[in-house]
Amino acid sequence: SIGREAAFCLFRVAQESLNNLVRHSGTNAASVTVQEMDGGVLLAVHDDGVGFDPQSRAREKTLGLASMRERVRLVSGTLDIESTPGRGTTIVAWVPGEGESP
Repeated sequence: SIGREAAFCLFRVAQESLNNLVRHSGTNAASVTVQEMDGGVLLAVHDDGVGFDPQSRAREKTLGLASMRERVRLVSGTLDIESTPGRGTTIVAWVPGEGESP
């Protein structure tokens, strides 16, 4: 099980990921998966939209991605953004369970 802060973090990451999908992906379909993994909880949000280059400096500065990174960092979790232009995007966030460390 995860704590209240970690659960709220995952909720906000899912919310921001879906907002970004609506604004930028060019698709209105997504899959959202939540599962227990490695002593914590893993959230994955995937779309098959236009994608982007996650290494782009312009993308690193966006408020949505920056706030997701910061939220996850504050609960000692990890955030991975996998995207390729023309092939969609997957946002993967993991937060540790109560009493667990990364």
